[in-house]
Amino acid sequence: MLAFRRAAAIDPAEPAGPDRRVRTHEEDASPTHARKPPSERPEGIAMSEISSPGLAAHRTHATIVGGAFGNLIEWYDWTIYGLLSAAFAAQFFPSGNQTVALLAVLATFALGFLMRPVGAIALSPYADRHGRRRMLSLCITLMGLGSLVVGILPPYRLIGLAAPLILLLARLLQGFSAGGEFQGSSVFLVEHAPSDRRALVSSSQMISIGLAILIATAVSALTTKYIPHPALDVWGWRIPFLIGALGAGYGLWLRLGLPETPHFTAIERRRELSRHPLIDAIREFPKETLFVFVLQMGTVQFYTWTVFLPTYAHLASGLPLAEGLGASTIAMAIYCVAVPAFAALSDRIGRKPLLYGAVGGFLLFSFPLINTLHHASFGSFLFVDVIGILFISMSNAVLPPVLCEVFPTRVRTSGIGLPYAICSAIFGGTAPLIATAFIKADIRWGMPAYISAICAISIIVFTTVPETRGRSLD
Repeated sequence: MLAFRRAAAIDPAEPAGPDRRVRTHEEDASPTHARKPPSERPEGIAMSEISSPGLAAHRTHATIVGGAFGNLIEWYDWTIYGLLSAAFAAQFFPSGNQTVALLAVLATFALGFLMRPVGAIALSPYADRHGRRRMLSLCITLMGLGSLVVGILPPYRLIGLAAPLILLLARLLQGFSAGGEFQGSSVFLVEHAPSDRRALVSSSQMISIGLAILIATAVSALTTKYIPHPALDVWGWRIPFLIGALGAGYGLWLRLGLPETPHFTAIERRRELSRHPLIDAIREFPKETLFVFVLQMGTVQFYTWTVFLPTYAHLASGLPLAEGLGASTIAMAIYCVAVPAFAALSDRIGRKPLLYGAVGGFLLFSFPLINTLHHASFGSFLFVDVIGILFISMSNAVLPPVLCEVFPTRVRTSGIGLPYAICSAIFGGTAPLIATAFIKADIRWGMPAYISAICAISIIVFTTVPETRGRSLD
């Protein structure tokens, strides 16, 4: 662990000592340094001249883990909140009606989504002006603080109306931080990665989503199994949130020891930072901004399959929720394996084949897949879940690199952040509500038609953007 920490703490912005050979950008920026032609010098992590292969491996590992860890904490917390909301709803909204209390807690959950665009507007330009590492450290601090507040917040019976208000503020704070986490960690990982392994390195961020959901599900299951009622409703539900706060503290420790990305360091040294990166991104790159928005419309498929599918099958055909959740756990494990495999493939054949494969798959098969859920068994539900998860894995495997490759360094985080967050709030937060409305109205073709329309729009927009694999990030 000590060696891991020392490796993580190497900062190219610090002056190198006489015995230190890790000189990344100080050497590259020096007029006396003999620089290789760009064609012969890989970007990102591979640009560092490190004497020890073991040290290089440690530094690469630390960068990948530190960059993706905040995303894991974010998804862990959002999943825990959803899974345990029924256990603590009455602690903060004691209406006398458990359903009303649960709806109030879920409404607080939804309001956190609405803060994501606000966070993107504030945090994305911060990353483009002051550095990716600083912004990521701030994001994980805010996320951990929100978890800590929820974990120690006194109930309504002790502090009255302050309890639900503070709970709401904690969720808004976490929604604000989530508005910067995705694009910040995507840019951080891609800018550190060698140019021929951008998708594979940055896939750690997307894998962290699957791992977070699996960890949160396991922690929730263990908590509810070993802490009986009424202890679970009084204090047991707090333990998973406190675990999240501790995890955020560890993630902050990791991130504070990481180096800034080589690309940001280079433009900072050349004094090419944008004063208004958000405005510049929208004004100078409108087509790319639209591309980010449309690409993120796939969040409908993502939230439908990873979050709502067991409930959809339960409402549509009466499939027991326990069976649906069990099958979803298997599918999520497959997702964690499929994403890096597809990412490695895209580093060889390009981003667009996988994007077309993902949206084309849903365009062709969303009708038969979703219709199967109206008469689902465990086996048929698992089949539907796995097929959809494989399509999602294709798109998620290339999402970080392709978003980063369409913007230059000076506006990269801002260019991704705002359209991504707005689209997530509009389409991701409403996907379960729309799916439920179609089921209640007995419109079986409604949800697959909605998904198919999104995929058709995506294909049209994808044709306007050239292949980005291997494109210079500067």
